[in-house]
Amino acid sequence: SNRTRLAKLLRFTTSLSKTKQYSLSEYIERMKPKQEHIYFIATMSYEAAARSPFVERIIKKGYEVLYLTDPVDQYCMQSLPEFEGKKFQNVAKEGLELDKTDVKSEEEKKRLDKMYQPLLTWLQDQLRDKILDAKVSDRLVQTPMALVASQHGYDGNMERIARAQAYQKSGGDSTMNYYLNQKKTLEINPRHPLIKDLLRRVEDSKDDKVAVDLANVMFEAATLRSGYELKDTAGFADRIESMLRRAMSVSMDEKIDEEPAEEDNYLRKPEVADDENVIDEDESYTQPEESNKNSDTTHYDL
Repeated sequence: SNRTRLAKLLRFTTSLSKTKQYSLSEYIERMKPKQEHIYFIATMSYEAAARSPFVERIIKKGYEVLYLTDPVDQYCMQSLPEFEGKKFQNVAKEGLELDKTDVKSEEEKKRLDKMYQPLLTWLQDQLRDKILDAKVSDRLVQTPMALVASQHGYDGNMERIARAQAYQKSGGDSTMNYYLNQKKTLEINPRHPLIKDLLRRVEDSKDDKVAVDLANVMFEAATLRSGYELKDTAGFADRIESMLRRAMSVSMDEKIDEEPAEEDNYLRKPEVADDENVIDEDESYTQPEESNKNSDTTHYDL
């Protein structure tokens, strides 16, 4: 078909090289044995793709990932479900399966799911207005949390493009608004020290104020790392300040120093000069008489 022929002309940068672009056929030639999908991620730049939490474990396991950095690339993938029998997999969405035939990996996942169930339940309650679900992740390595879109939802890059388009339209688009307001699944990294400490705090007390602040800040950091926009930037800044106060042993009740009082110069009366240099406004000003030579009347001696 024309779609297949055109697909052969496509070129993308990948996790292998920032400067060189590869065809889809070249990608397939390098695929690992039993690899079923062509992995890709869509971002604003190569650097953003390389640092995305969604590629951490995939690259660690030796898989190659296509980096889609042009807005039109993602639309292209939507109209190209597969190439040479291999389906495309957006690594920022649900459904990513690695080592699904590895029995040890499956057993370890079940163990971690059970271990972190108290934290997952607590997170679902604390962030119930912000997330759809909370799960233990098998795609994160260095990042504590990430927000994952549903199979038919918008990832961070697509949401950014959609918002830009929505701003250009008047009246709004109900379908687009539906996708833009969809909740995401929160995935946690069970091996990250922050997540382990958060679990400990929640098991000790579900009302731990520090745990609540930590969960909110980590969620907001995950939102940014996953490519989404923050809705409450002021609240995020306030929570960061609270954490900095704790880290620096500054009391939450300590107030900001008052500024010294300043005189309102614009309300002050102008300074009065010496009396001798001042002309009283009530005194009339007398125009000096003009000399007789300028008079219109001429006098003659008789």
